[in-house]
Amino acid sequence: MALELSYKNTFIDVVEDYQDMGTSRTRAQSSPPCSVRRPSFSLEAAGEEDAMRSYVGTLSQKTANLAENLKQDETPRTACNSSQLSPSPMSSEGDQDSPFGQIPDQSPLAEFFPLLPSQGSLGHPELCRRPCIYFIAGHCENGNACAYCHMEHIEKTPKLDKRQRTIMQGLSRPQLLGLVMHFCRGKAEQAGFLNEADEILGLLAQESTGARPLSQYVSERDLRNLHKTLARMNFSNLIGLVSHQSANRAGDGTPGSDHFSASLDRLRACFLPEACA
Repeated sequence: MALELSYKNTFIDVVEDYQDMGTSRTRAQSSPPCSVRRPSFSLEAAGEEDAMRSYVGTLSQKTANLAENLKQDETPRTACNSSQLSPSPMSSEGDQDSPFGQIPDQSPLAEFFPLLPSQGSLGHPELCRRPCIYFIAGHCENGNACAYCHMEHIEKTPKLDKRQRTIMQGLSRPQLLGLVMHFCRGKAEQAGFLNEADEILGLLAQESTGARPLSQYVSERDLRNLHKTLARMNFSNLIGLVSHQSANRAGDGTPGSDHFSASLDRLRACFLPEACA
């Protein structure tokens, strides 16, 4: 039976059998009675509700289509002909000692890209932008137009501690890019978009040429702790480190990072459904 959805009072709910038989559900004590529409609801809000009901009505059919595709083993593909951020065959239970950490399994959701909760969620979990603090708090007013991610993140975005920031600031640009490239390549390989990331990895490799070994400047303990933190970051966070350093050194002749940001945007665009056309 196809999943049937309904929209009421800003909530999307599943229509179950007992609802069709007329059985009423007990209202939660925390939920106010809604027999009379509150004055705060304007005509514009009512129009938005009608539009949302129409939108939700299309979800049931899309869900049924996706379920049928999965039954036929027709895994949806991304615009670059690779499974949407799905772990590569190398990612198995035996890879738990990998320096890049485990990449969580991702369901094939390419069919639902138009239904992403926000623009910043594109490429989740490796290529998306950082989580939206307003959405987490429950009141992001930008909705689908939000530039930050509205999808679930398993853990908080890792941050460098004071000592690690000092170490990163002391690295030359080639050393930083070489360090970031090491982890970016591992992330892309494990998540299955290594070919799509060829451009940005090529830029990192080109600009990190001639970098001196970090072991000559950083203690083994500090380097090990730094690697642990970088391994927990996603692909976008790692590229963000390059942009952040370039911004801080804008006046000392350090090359800009616009080309890395542009390359990252092109990489994200590979996972838009319309790019397949």
